[in-house]
Amino acid sequence: MELAPQMVSSQPRQVVRTVLREALESQLGGEVVVKSSTLSGRIFVVARKVAWAAITGPGATNFASMLIHERRVSREDLQQVMDECRKSGGNFCETLVAWDLLPRDSVRELLRRHLADQLEALLALKDAQALFVTQPRAYSSQLTFSIEELALPFSPTAPLLEENIDMANVKQCLEESLKIDGAFAACLVDAKSGMSLGSIGGNATFNVDAAAAGNTEVVRAKLKTMNALGIKDRIEDILITLGEQYHVIRPLSTKEGLFLYLALHRANANLAMARFKLADIEKSLTL
Repeated sequence: MELAPQMVSSQPRQVVRTVLREALESQLGGEVVVKSSTLSGRIFVVARKVAWAAITGPGATNFASMLIHERRVSREDLQQVMDECRKSGGNFCETLVAWDLLPRDSVRELLRRHLADQLEALLALKDAQALFVTQPRAYSSQLTFSIEELALPFSPTAPLLEENIDMANVKQCLEESLKIDGAFAACLVDAKSGMSLGSIGGNATFNVDAAAAGNTEVVRAKLKTMNALGIKDRIEDILITLGEQYHVIRPLSTKEGLFLYLALHRANANLAMARFKLADIEKSLTL
């Protein structure tokens, strides 16, 4: 078993990011071991995707506890599933599906939320040490997740762009975006990674950072289509019209690979004015 060298950093929140990036770039996969003064955790990576994450320490919760807390599965059924997995070596989530306790789509979304919470907690540790242990392994489930699916605030292959950006200016521009009539969420996004470089607004039912990752795919798809059609031009903006909302995506002309994203309530928005003001806000961004 080959041990990757321990990563050391004087900046908080960089160690786990750096080592997790290394794991996601590895063709072999393996396990990221994280330790701090308060928590410890393990992140399992298979085929460049996150398969599982577990935290131990005060306040830590596991996936089974989440299912019980949300009343998705009874404690008795979960105990039987765990007993079966111990005997057969089967996968816990796949067994939930096979026993018709939960639909596969529900299991996938619940697991995605749980893993995102686990990884966010590990990434937030300020005194963490992390080590990547390469360990090729067979994994008996297709329930694995890319960083984009987990909406984590970094790219596994791109540099951490926050260090090269005037975040005070970004914050000011996003605050101005939220003053546009009807606006309720805005963010600046790296289209190469899906990473939000700054966000504002949103609520419990509208995750701005998740929207950033999702709309990255919209931009990529449009660029791919333009390339296939031989269109040699740039995207000024992309408008998505929903029943009650407008979503506006504006790639920056001054910085390739970044775009502004604005969500508005249709009932309160003037679309033409919103597009005009967003273009004006782009001019004030200093990157």
